[in-house]
Amino acid sequence: MLIVDAEVAGMPGLSVRTGGGRVAEVGRDLSRFPGEEVLDARGGAVIPGLHDHHVHLRSAVAAASSVALDPLALSEQGGLAPALRAAARQLATGEWLRGVGISGPWAETLDRWDLDAVVDDRPVRVQHRTGELWVLNSAAVRELDVQRWTDGGVERTPDGTATGRLWRLDHRLRGAGAGAGAGVVNRTGMGELSSRALRLGITGFTDATPGLTASGLEDLESLEADGSIRQRLTVMAGPELPRLAASRVRLGPQKIVLDDACLPGEDELVGTVAQAHRRAVPVAIHCVTAAQLVVAVAGLRSAGGLAGDRIEHAGVVPPGYADELADLRVTVVTQPGFIAARGEEYLRDVSAGEQPWLYPCASLRAAGVAVAAGSDAPFGPLNPWVAMRAAVSRRAASGAVVGAGERVDPVSALGLYLGRAGAPGHQRRVAPGEPGDLCVLRHPLTGVLTDLGAHQVAAVVVRDEVHTWER
Repeated sequence: MLIVDAEVAGMPGLSVRTGGGRVAEVGRDLSRFPGEEVLDARGGAVIPGLHDHHVHLRSAVAAASSVALDPLALSEQGGLAPALRAAARQLATGEWLRGVGISGPWAETLDRWDLDAVVDDRPVRVQHRTGELWVLNSAAVRELDVQRWTDGGVERTPDGTATGRLWRLDHRLRGAGAGAGAGVVNRTGMGELSSRALRLGITGFTDATPGLTASGLEDLESLEADGSIRQRLTVMAGPELPRLAASRVRLGPQKIVLDDACLPGEDELVGTVAQAHRRAVPVAIHCVTAAQLVVAVAGLRSAGGLAGDRIEHAGVVPPGYADELADLRVTVVTQPGFIAARGEEYLRDVSAGEQPWLYPCASLRAAGVAVAAGSDAPFGPLNPWVAMRAAVSRRAASGAVVGAGERVDPVSALGLYLGRAGAPGHQRRVAPGEPGDLCVLRHPLTGVLTDLGAHQVAAVVVRDEVHTWER
């Protein structure tokens, strides 16, 4: 296809031709080929399509059909009990009720008996905003026979009774009968998510679902093959998945999840990293807390680095660790959208001394660390423009500033989403031979940078197919 009257890298009046999934030509007055589709950019900038470098696609689809239990939603509905009871009344007898987004001090002790007091006539499961914890009521515990599970993530009373609190056991809840979206390929929901993402300018995803199985990979491949997912898709894979060339899905780094409750010893982590590296597979280490980052840095230093190694989140980076990460040459994939979505909670719950260390960007870049961004949806906002604005302003929804020293300029904020799928810290360009997944903006780039927002997206091109909206 041919895009005309486009601004490319600050130069107006250019044309861009794509073919075979690549940029074929960029120049002035390119002639239209017979039958070639033409898109008039009307002077708007053409940039590489945005890539969300860390997202949980199936969880995001399931969350869309779940009861929102975040603080804002609960304040509007009068609290947890009214929200769950109202949702339960809309369901058929015996159907699972699924809620997402719980947080706050009360969520730290919520258990099966608390949920029983709210809804006890059907299975209920609610998820903590971090995605690390599910809480089941007694009906759900019985239906899944949780009492007999031997997983370490099953929380129990001193006498061995399961409390309904399940830590990092998503894979156990994906079977049939565990509620909305569990064990089912939701093509309609995925198609809706994909369409929404296209309108946001997102042409690529890296799915960070932990413990991805072969069947899970097959599901994602089928969703891409039938067009339910129209973005380019990369997936983080566990060690059990064969490193085979997927039909249209790229296998990315091996995800390693660290948890403060059971941090591995250095030898154990070194062994896991080294095993991946022997297979020429980089690792993506989940690090939300300072303790997790310290363990990850020590493990990577002992194991040795591999091009493509990543730190996911880097939620807390203590002084000096930016230089450590730079020395290791790892890429940090962070979530500035959390500042917008959770900033008020950080200001309330995180000590003043640690607040400047939260989800840093500017200090990492200054140290020479390659930085990219992802949404972590559904645990953070999918909209990358929200995250860009937060990276620039560091403002919570209330307007309060979280870590002013970590602000970056708009060009850098946009660049967080322009990295390559396999190398998020290396930005793509609109140039011959580069990937042909593009984002067409409504205005020249200087105007877009002063007003970062999804309203700037006029069209996207993915695999030589154009998706455009009324302008």
